[in-house]
Parts: sequence; C-alpha cells; structure tokens
Amino acid sequence: MIHYLFALMVNWGIMGWNTTTTTPPVAGELIVTIQNIKYNRGKIYLAVYNRKEGFLKVNNAVATKITKVNGSKAVVRFKNLKPGYYAIATYHDKNEDGKMNTNMFGVPTEYYGFSRDARARFSAPSFEDARIYFKGGRMNTIINLK
Repeated sequence: MIHYLFALMVNWGIMGWNTTTTTPPVAGELIVTIQNIKYNRGKIYLAVYNRKEGFLKVNNAVATKITKVNGSKAVVRFKNLKPGYYAIATYHDKNEDGKMNTNMFGVPTEYYGFSRDARARFSAPSFEDARIYFKGGRMNTIINLK
C-alpha cells in the first residue's frame, strides 16, 4: 500500500519532483527568397549567423550557401536549423570573383541584402537589426537586394 501511495505522489508531483518531460526543440527548414536580382549572371552568396559576436565574418556563420543566378529571384533552403535568433547576409557576386566588390571608399558595388531588409547606412547593420526568430518547423523569409 505504501509503495502504491508513493508512486501516486511521484506521478502527481506531490513529492516535489518535476515529472514532466520537455521535448527538445525541433530543427527545421528556413527558406530564404532573394528578390531584386538585377543581372542574370553570377552567384548569390548567403551566410546565416546565430550571434552578434562575429556577425558578417563568414567563418562564424552557422550555415552558408552559394547558388547560381537564374532569373530575378533565388530560393535557398537551410535545413536542420534549431529554433533561435538568426541574421542572414547575402550578396550578388555578379562577376563571380568570390568576394563583395567595393569602390575606393569601401562602398559595395555589388547588390547585397540582410534579413528583415535591415538597412546599411554608414556601415553594415547590426545583428540585432537583421535578426529574425526561427521557431523551428518551416519558415519563409524574403531579402530584397539593394
């Protein structure tokens, strides 16, 4: 009888033990549509970051993709991302030299964009300006090249 009562008390949480189980966050797919591609040549480079430290340093990205341009928009899928905050940076490498070209003042000469269409003013936007919340499952987001 005592064993039965003890089992009931544990199941009901009377003993103070947390008997609820939490399911781990489910990884999912982030689908990024890049719009306003002006030239039907070159490649689109994308990098996904999950923290402000090292934002825009490609070695700190949690995921990267390169896709060939084929039209005025591109769709890129990032699979197995865990729920959390992410910021995405992208640019159109129209001359396919593997880098973002700039003029003598450091202003980009190739089109670029960020998640949430965060704007670059006198420098690139911050992680906070570009971050989106990915809750897992499947999510779509759009970046307009500027």
